[in-house]
Amino acid sequence: MLKRILSLAFAASVSFSSGLALAEDGHGLSSMKGDLGIELKVFDHAMAGAVKDFVIWGSVNEKEGSSELIMRRFGQDIKSVFKKGEKSFGGVVSSSSEQGLRTTSIQFEGLDRQKNEYRFTVNNSPVTAIVTSEDFQNNHFIKPTYTVNTGSGQTYSFKFEGQACYKYSLHILTMMIAALSH
Repeated sequence: MLKRILSLAFAASVSFSSGLALAEDGHGLSSMKGDLGIELKVFDHAMAGAVKDFVIWGSVNEKEGSSELIMRRFGQDIKSVFKKGEKSFGGVVSSSSEQGLRTTSIQFEGLDRQKNEYRFTVNNSPVTAIVTSEDFQNNHFIKPTYTVNTGSGQTYSFKFEGQACYKYSLHILTMMIAALSH
């Protein structure tokens, strides 16, 4: 009986320790705040909250290398998936209104790791995003700030209080650019 109790206690401590490790590695509950009303909670590669005057929910599917964005906007739920194509990463956001179908195409064009600069094309216009962070450890930006230049002269930024690698940063940027461009 004592052996069984010790086994259960050990299993519980391993489970509890694993949960702590997840929270400590930057994927625990955090926040993202910035210009244009960006106020999100982030947990385990998912985000939810407000952008401008609407709400969003986004998540990354690590297994498929895709991310999904859902926005409650224009009186409807707008769902988009961004994924890797043969030689690209991106997707299209579509919604309908009385004026007709509205589409926003977002394509990732490349990354300059020396400058930590991501390049996108949004509806055939160039968009760049620069990542700065408080630190860089184990291939992760620590508390990164993302500054996006839309190419039309508009610049906005937002800060993530957690950790993000280059790939997760790509997903964050894609979803945020999509939400703010559509």
